[in-house]
Amino acid sequence: MGNNIYALLTGLWVYYETDDDKAIHKRAIDRELSYIDPRYRTRSFAEGKLVEIMERCWKYDPDERADIFEVVDFLQKAFEEIKRREKQ
Repeated sequence: MGNNIYALLTGLWVYYETDDDKAIHKRAIDRELSYIDPRYRTRSFAEGKLVEIMERCWKYDPDERADIFEVVDFLQKAFEEIKRREKQ
């Protein structure tokens, strides 16, 4: 799920600089994360929230990683906050 959010946010696929599946698998096993420009965190509320949940999806330990239910709940709350801000 985190990889899909990365693609939506950046327009790129994770590890976009290579298309070698073996190299990509090794990088993932080595816990290497794709680069995310830090400006995404502060450019808008929505982008910051996407980065936040994306990074929760990328946790290596499955017990710490966000599952789909957490992602849906997180995004619903973020959307509600966006709507609330628009009304102000």
